[in-house]
Amino acid sequence: MSRRRPVWPWYTGIAGLLILDQWTKILVRRHIPLHDSIPVIGKDFLRLTHVQNPGVVFGADFIGGWPLMLFGWVAAAVMVFYLYRLVRRKDILRWPVALFLAGAVGNSIDRLLFGQVTDFIDVDFPDFIMERWAVFNIADSCITVGIVILISIILFHPRGKLHPSAAESDAPPSPESQTVSSDHSPRPTETAD
Repeated sequence: MSRRRPVWPWYTGIAGLLILDQWTKILVRRHIPLHDSIPVIGKDFLRLTHVQNPGVVFGADFIGGWPLMLFGWVAAAVMVFYLYRLVRRKDILRWPVALFLAGAVGNSIDRLLFGQVTDFIDVDFPDFIMERWAVFNIADSCITVGIVILISIILFHPRGKLHPSAAESDAPPSPESQTVSSDHSPRPTETAD
């Protein structure tokens, strides 16, 4: 009998990120007037700047309104189901999907309640391509870190190891995990005791 990994810690972690995201946005909306900026580190390196973003990423407005809100909620619903399956299979992709889910729901809550997203983290990378980096929030950070993890998995994870082996998942070997000999007859792969 295989032991399945519980899913609730993952959803609890996502809920924690959502609470942090919404709490910080509430603080910004209550205490920093729109378009005002407060220096945090240095004069210009890190500031809290209250911005309302009606568009997508970096203020891009190629899609907005209810289509964007609908897309966000549908994507979140798909990720809830997909994350459940990934956690049960101990799939490495559960990490970026959990972060994508937290980010998608965090920004979708803002779009549902306010019609736009509250952004406030304002960072300047001196001598970088842009004058200042686009203002973002915790949900955006979750999505960005999820993308970095996903790209790292694609580039650096051993080929064929996106899903754990049968030994790692405590499940009996599947027919797909059997090797085929030169005469094309299946042979079971070796398993560790």
